[in-house]
Amino acid sequence: MAGIGSLLAAGGTDAADMRNQDAALDSRLRAGRESLGPAATPHYDKPLELARGEGVYLFDAAGSRYLNMYNNVPLVGHGHPEVVSAIAAQSATLNIPSGSLSGVVKAYAARLLGHFPASLGQLVLTCSGSESNDLALRVARAVTGRQGVVVTRAAIHGGSAAVAEISPLLSRGEGLRPYVRTVPAPDAALAGTAPLGSWFAARVRAAITALEAKGAGFAALILDGAFASDGVFTDPPGFLAEAVAAVRAAGGLFIADEVQAGFGRMGGGLWGFTRHGVVPDIVTLGKPMGNGYPMGGMVTRPDYLARASERSPCFSSCGASPVAAAAGMAVLDVIEGEGLVRNAVRCGEILKAGLRGLAKRFACLGAVRGAGLIIGVDVVDPQSGAPDTAGARRVVNTLRQNFVLIGTAGLDGHTLKIRPPLCFTAAHAAHFLEVLRAVLASLG
Repeated sequence: MAGIGSLLAAGGTDAADMRNQDAALDSRLRAGRESLGPAATPHYDKPLELARGEGVYLFDAAGSRYLNMYNNVPLVGHGHPEVVSAIAAQSATLNIPSGSLSGVVKAYAARLLGHFPASLGQLVLTCSGSESNDLALRVARAVTGRQGVVVTRAAIHGGSAAVAEISPLLSRGEGLRPYVRTVPAPDAALAGTAPLGSWFAARVRAAITALEAKGAGFAALILDGAFASDGVFTDPPGFLAEAVAAVRAAGGLFIADEVQAGFGRMGGGLWGFTRHGVVPDIVTLGKPMGNGYPMGGMVTRPDYLARASERSPCFSSCGASPVAAAAGMAVLDVIEGEGLVRNAVRCGEILKAGLRGLAKRFACLGAVRGAGLIIGVDVVDPQSGAPDTAGARRVVNTLRQNFVLIGTAGLDGHTLKIRPPLCFTAAHAAHFLEVLRAVLASLG
């Protein structure tokens, strides 16, 4: 793998070879888009064609190795042998649709529910986080008899028709439906001197009032516990409690979307909502629960699920398959056996300390936020402090050229979003911080 200096100063024959390789890759990607459509558009200016993954690393078709600090789906690491073995063994033994129970499905459901508050006593297994959130909306609307939903301004809760309508970052071109209201992210910089919990709760109350005035009524507040798409807002612990109390006072439900925050990513426990000392009415889970195997889940109160099922059965044809349950069971084994929740806390603190050190050296870096191994770093104009969307994209793409993968988030797209697999180590953190230092220095 080429070193940082050689890449930042690439030229001559190496540069010509890279251009030839890029041209060949562009040709292959064009062919792929012809078959797969616009969804195949790459995330980086210079696209990636990946061939395999191992632990925290991805390898492209040319054999180059990338430190993956962006994709949260391979939660315990790419190709983890325990998860791979569990999927293969169960596939060779029994794989049936959800209509028939098997021992491994029952065992997994009981084990997973044991990690939730006692009131959240039933699980519906699905195939994705989108499907889980879609089902959660159905339950909330059946229980409350109302339709309105409150979300944050840069939320992404999935891609189904119903969930895309409550994902403002995905539906900018269409605008919001009359039964959706948004609130700003819980950003202490916006709240100023006001207590963040009170400031955020006041905006939730105003959104609820607006929905009621429109006649849609208020069914649910749905939040990602890390506010990852909004730019990562996790502190102070407990700030969310007042907003959840406001939701309950208005007769609505609180849906905790744990697709990005859950299974130990934020440290301090398996779930993001525990950071705030609240118990949701519904919790939704997604593909990290199977380390990338297509699975998800919705956890809720038995009486709520019963009321929703009176209208329409709540199930997913292949969600509760034995193979999915085996994958999920193996992920829980790895999280516990390898101490990955503790590791998220330890390595997250190393990353945040290093990033704050870089922010003191480079004026283009602003606030550093996060908990465990989900971190946001603002890229700003050094003179005005305003969001620098183009600058964030330059950092992400230059890191990619130096074999490190991160992404962006936030309403302005100016926040560097960092969320590596939970097997990430202090050595990986040191390497990332050194590469980022060199990249920031090269960009001036």
